[in-house]
Amino acid sequence: MSSIAQIISHSKQSSHATVKARKHHSLPDHIRHAIVVVFGEFCGTFMFLFMSFVGTQVAINNNAPGNPDAPLYPASLLYIASSFGCALAVNVWVFYRVTGGMFNPAVTLGLVLVGAVGPMQALFIVPTQLVAGIAAAGTVSGLLPGPLGVANALSNGTSIVQGLFLEMFLTAQLVLTVYFLAVEKHRATFLAPIGIGISVFIAHIAGTNYTGTSINPARSFGPAVVTGFVGYHWIYWLGPFMGALLSWGVYVLLKSMEYETANPRQDAADEEKANSPMPLSPDLSFADRDTHAMNSQSPTLPYVQTQSNHETANGRSNYA
Repeated sequence: MSSIAQIISHSKQSSHATVKARKHHSLPDHIRHAIVVVFGEFCGTFMFLFMSFVGTQVAINNNAPGNPDAPLYPASLLYIASSFGCALAVNVWVFYRVTGGMFNPAVTLGLVLVGAVGPMQALFIVPTQLVAGIAAAGTVSGLLPGPLGVANALSNGTSIVQGLFLEMFLTAQLVLTVYFLAVEKHRATFLAPIGIGISVFIAHIAGTNYTGTSINPARSFGPAVVTGFVGYHWIYWLGPFMGALLSWGVYVLLKSMEYETANPRQDAADEEKANSPMPLSPDLSFADRDTHAMNSQSPTLPYVQTQSNHETANGRSNYA
């Protein structure tokens, strides 16, 4: 009896502690969540761009001392691409439990289109990302000697139209990576930050010598506020947004065709199932629930992780 009394007493104490903890938050949950998201996106975007800009500045200053207009050497290009890719991977991994680690208005648009982020939430997130971009560019400009050299600009004879479509395709690669590694649940979703970082790395390898590789309006807007706007600055907005729309179209098409049934063994729980013959009947293939089981258990970025099936079906975000 004494042990039962102790258990009841301990339960009451725990209940009182829980009530006190809840009362400690004087703000309503939706306001508190909004503050966390905005603050987290600012911190994550700032740290991502600050580290990236510092790395880019180092590469430019050591590329051809005394000749800032010299073309990038391959080593400098790799240094810049690594700075952006690694900085994004680390900060997405740090903040994906807090805000989802978007740090990019184009990615935010892509997530709004698939219902992973609410439109009203995006109205707070995007300005936060832009302000963080300005803060990062201004901080780097103030801390490092010499002029800030990280602003996006067309080079090597690239026309405005070419730059626009390059930005579109480079951004499409990034948003598709977010869709299929982070939004879609699978066994390797917890590694999504690495894939997203590699996507940004390869985008810089491909595009830096032509557009400077924006793929992120906040990345272009911040340095432009500090150093001045080029006349074609708009391509660093329109191109990434076009890329997000293109990725959304591809994603919706594949989802409508139930792409999971074309190769259903990729998320099999064990080697025997993975190596077993694939059923020829579409119905049998679709009945294989290995992928579904993994989807329901795999960790993912929080804008998808904490949604219920009902909320996801209705296009609602856990922050909306």
